[in-house]
Amino acid sequence: MHRHLALLLLFGTVACAPQAPTPTLPGSLAPGAAAGDPVVPVGIDMASFFRNPQPNRPADAARAIADLEWLADSLPRNPRWQNASSVGLNGLQQARWEARTALGIPRSASGQAVINGLAAAARAIEANDQAALGRALPRNVFPLDPQETVRRLSAPPAVRDAVPAYQSIASDPNQGAVH
Repeated sequence: MHRHLALLLLFGTVACAPQAPTPTLPGSLAPGAAAGDPVVPVGIDMASFFRNPQPNRPADAARAIADLEWLADSLPRNPRWQNASSVGLNGLQQARWEARTALGIPRSASGQAVINGLAAAARAIEANDQAALGRALPRNVFPLDPQETVRRLSAPPAVRDAVPAYQSIASDPNQGAVH
């Protein structure tokens, strides 16, 4: 009896535990998205990159992976999008883990830390600012050294699920066509 009561108490505590806040999107990732729901422009940018990833464009890859991270973290929490295609939402999660694995980012890293780091890294890469790049990619989130991270971004990781996942969400009749 006591064991069952202890389990119920444990499950109740876990269910009531606070969730991490929904991640914010740096303006540098979707500058045109400020006027409305950023899901569509962010999704279009992300899918456009992963549809035909170009080598030697590490800043673009960093932004696309940050976009993917934001979509995977925020859509399930967004009341408008949480009932979107489960195939698409699950595909975004799978794509997120593929991208994290390719860059050596631990699964336990906060989504917001990954988004902020990649957005700042994209700006540092474009400015050719090595000091800013080092600050953008803290080792507790990005265990590889900054040069190795940029090398991996320069040969963009194959994230096979990103485009089909977004297309599944974008074509979901419950969301209205958001291509």
